[in-house]
Amino acid sequence: MNRFINVKPLSGELKRTEIRRGTGYRLTDKEFILLRDDISYHILLDDILGVISRDEDGFDDVVETYGDTNVTRQFGGMTYKIVAMKMRIYNRSGVFEKGSSTLFTQLSAGMTEQLVNMLNKR
Repeated sequence: MNRFINVKPLSGELKRTEIRRGTGYRLTDKEFILLRDDISYHILLDDILGVISRDEDGFDDVVETYGDTNVTRQFGGMTYKIVAMKMRIYNRSGVFEKGSSTLFTQLSAGMTEQLVNMLNKR
């Protein structure tokens, strides 16, 4: 069982929670929280400027060259870029508020659909 960095009590009504591949996701009607072993991200929905899929953003897979060999690392699953005006970052040293930020993460189809629907209602 993973021990995530604890985030303050949730605001609003919990809409969805997921744990996949060692990463936790929580979505309330007011916030999105991404939980990892060593760091957690807390973003208010009002602070999210956009959610962009990897395909829409046009960024390519990471390619490294070793001699004559090219190695392509794909992120696996659908990767999204979440752009926010600000977010709180929780780590073992404490809580930090960060200004304009971009967060890359893999989201399930259900989580993505629900997050985008909630953002469109605002």
